Amino acid sequence: MKRDESPAVRLEGVRRSFGAKTVLSGVTGTIPRGRVVGLLGRNGEGKSTLFQLMLDLLAADAGTIEVLGRRPDGSGDIRRHVGYIPERPAFHSLMSLGEVLEFRSRFFPSWKNTRAMALSGQLGLDLATPVRGASKGTLGKLAWVCAAAHEPELFFLDEPTSGLDTLVRDDILHHLVAELQKEGRTIVVANHRMDELAGILDEVWVLADGEIAARHEVDRLRSEACRITGRVKDDAPAARVWPVPPLRAEGPLVEWVVLDKAVEERILGSGLLERTERKSMPVHESLKHLLAVGRDAIASRHAGKEVFPAGGNHA
Repeated sequence: MKRDESPAVRLEGVRRSFGAKTVLSGVTGTIPRGRVVGLLGRNGEGKSTLFQLMLDLLAADAGTIEVLGRRPDGSGDIRRHVGYIPERPAFHSLMSLGEVLEFRSRFFPSWKNTRAMALSGQLGLDLATPVRGASKGTLGKLAWVCAAAHEPELFFLDEPTSGLDTLVRDDILHHLVAELQKEGRTIVVANHRMDELAGILDEVWVLADGEIAARHEVDRLRSEACRITGRVKDDAPAARVWPVPPLRAEGPLVEWVVLDKAVEERILGSGLLERTERKSMPVHESLKHLLAVGRDAIASRHAGKEVFPAGGNHA
C-alpha cells in the first residue's frame, strides 16, 4: 500500500478569541506524518485551545485546519481518527473504569478490546474501580487507554503525565510513547516537564502570544546547542553592535545561549571578542531556554528586529 505523503496536521493563520481576549493570533505550521512534535508554551499561551480546535471541539475564528486530510466541520469525525489525552481527563462518575472503556468502544469502529485490556494491565488499572473518587493518576492512566485502544494514527497529548507518579511517568514515556513512535504514529505533545520530553521529540514549536515563535529540530539542538562566554577586546567600539544580542553582559564578559551553528559562527566571527569558551547544553536546558524567550521573540519580530538569541528556524 502506498504511504500517504500528505501532512498529518496543517495549520494556516489559525485565530481564536474568547470575548475581548485573543488567545491564538495566527498559528501556521505543518506536521509531517510520523513525527513527534513538542508544543512548548507557558500556561495560558493557548496550547489546550489549539488542541481543541484541531479536534473540532471548538471552531476557529479564522484560518485553515486540516487533520489527517480532514477539516473540522462540527461532525466530530476527526475525533474518531485521533487519540486525545486532555489536560484534565473527565469520565462519567457513576461508571467503573471497565464500564468507561466499554462505553467508549461504541464510538470507535477500530477499537481493539485486546489492546485496551493489555494497556490496562500494563498500567496496573483495576477495571472494577469506580470513577467517582478515583485518583488523578488513575484517571490519567484511563485516559491513556481510551486514547490508544482504537489504534489511531495521530495522537494529541495535553500534559499526558500530569498527576502520574514517577515510575508510571517513566513507563509511559519510555515504553508507550516509544512504542507509538516506532510504529510511525504522529504525536503532538504539550508538557511542562521539558526533561521528560527530550528523548522522544523530533521537533519543538514554541507557542508565545498566540503565534509560533520558533521551530527547532531536536537533533540539531542536541548537537549544536551551547553556551558561549566571551571577553570583549579592549579596543572594541563602545557602541558595538552584536550580531546576536547577548543573554548576559557584565563588564567585559558576555554570554550567549546559542541553539544552532550558524549563530555561533556569527558571534565568533564578529571580531569583537578576544577569548571565548564554549560549553555544550543538554537538550532539556535548550527547551527551557526556548520557553523562557518565546515572548521576547514575538515582541522583537513585531518591532522589526532580530533579537531572538536562540537562532534556529523562526516561524
